[in-house]
Amino acid sequence: MDSVEFKNQRNIELFSIENEPENENCEPSNSSVNSNFFLNDESKALKVKELATELQINERKLRWKVDFFVLAPFCLLYLIANFDRTHFGLLYLNGITSTLEITQLQYFAACAAFFSPYVFFQFFSNLILKSVRPHFWISISVLFYGTFVLASAFVKSYGAYVVCEFFHGVFQSGCDSAVFYILAHYYERRESQKRISYLYSTQHIAILVNNVVCYGINLHMHNRYGLETWRWLLIIQGSITMGTSIILFFVLPDFPEGMRFFTNNETLFIVKKLEVYFGKSGYNISFSREDVTETLKDPMIWLPGITAMFLGCVTYVFTFIETISFSFAGYSLEGAMERATYTWIVGFFYILITGHMSDYFGKRSPFIIASSIFSLYGLLVLRYADYLSLRNAWRYSTNFLIACGSYSAFPHFIGWATFNLCGHLRRSVATSLMISLSDLSGLYGLFVLLNNNAELTKATTVGYIWEIVAIVLVFGYVFLVYHENKKKRSAEYKDNFYSLSERKKILIGDKNPSFDYSY
Repeated sequence: MDSVEFKNQRNIELFSIENEPENENCEPSNSSVNSNFFLNDESKALKVKELATELQINERKLRWKVDFFVLAPFCLLYLIANFDRTHFGLLYLNGITSTLEITQLQYFAACAAFFSPYVFFQFFSNLILKSVRPHFWISISVLFYGTFVLASAFVKSYGAYVVCEFFHGVFQSGCDSAVFYILAHYYERRESQKRISYLYSTQHIAILVNNVVCYGINLHMHNRYGLETWRWLLIIQGSITMGTSIILFFVLPDFPEGMRFFTNNETLFIVKKLEVYFGKSGYNISFSREDVTETLKDPMIWLPGITAMFLGCVTYVFTFIETISFSFAGYSLEGAMERATYTWIVGFFYILITGHMSDYFGKRSPFIIASSIFSLYGLLVLRYADYLSLRNAWRYSTNFLIACGSYSAFPHFIGWATFNLCGHLRRSVATSLMISLSDLSGLYGLFVLLNNNAELTKATTVGYIWEIVAIVLVFGYVFLVYHENKKKRSAEYKDNFYSLSERKKILIGDKNPSFDYSY
């Protein structure tokens, strides 16, 4: 079958690659399910090399090709998404409340209208990605939310702004979890964290760009054509987002089984390679509401979701308070935004370094815990700076610790939990739950958008308390992983697993006794 036939006859492609059932009533043979789990890491690597030789694949070149056609477009998507989502603190500082003549509580409610749709719509979006091509679904979502960002720049009333923020949240919710969900089907564990770090570091770039753009608007465009700084910021963001959505339609990847940019052998190698490490993906198996409900009951699913919520809250708190904390330290608005830029530059390099180190050592939890402790220390110092009579230089330095720690711990944990799971069902549910709850935690972060020093102190208190809870939950997840690995070694567990139907074994692939969860 040539390349053209391969891409056009998608069902033939899927069946020939995975030999999986096309529906829940058709089951594959026993020999096809997760047999590679019995191999150790060295044997798996050897099998992948043999597969590359058989299919005439240069692994290094293909890895670069996957990075170019998969990772790079997702980095662009994530950059644009965070460009629009991290502007709430800047809008507040640049007078949106005075222009619309609303209170701080009303502004909080408007921002809550943005974050609230995340839980339901993000979960829904992940579930339909197997039915609708991801590149189409995501690019259309970006176009629509960019439209509402642009529209919010011209609102004249509070009600109109709330409506724009609500639909901004509805359409943007389809982007974040989809990125992690799809990436998990292109890379194995030891390749994953550095890629996720590159992806997530675009958030640092987005926040940095937002600060620079807002700084420039304040200097050169404030009140030009009768538009305030916050309106110009939204105009620039919305216009760039809408234009980028067109590019994303042509460059965003789909799942490997339907990828447009690879040859037959390259697609086959990617799918088979991931089968060696994670077993059958279950791409061709439809799952029911009962499957999803049962998956949600598993602590390997809901505990990472709760942990991500607490880790995510710390990042949102810092996003909102950083520029504000500089203004309380005696800097002007322009000076605060300028100094905030430097913390994100340092954080950008920190997350990349820790991502590479994490893949090199094959460990996740030590880097998550260490980074969280850095963040906790920074929050504590910032909280008690007045009591300790610390100079502005000390206050400033704590922002580097928080930016590095919180924004490194979160992507490390998301990558760790995602790549501890196997198959479309569990990864789809887990990534949507983790990202939606972490984004929903932005509601808590909004409490820091207040304008006096006592309330900033309260915000940093909330931040370090949540960081402590997050560290405890990370240790809880480590214990859960240890317990699950130990439980898999019992004869009773193995008997129960192997008595399941083949369809069930594929859907809960990481429950296979021979698959070890990583630390």
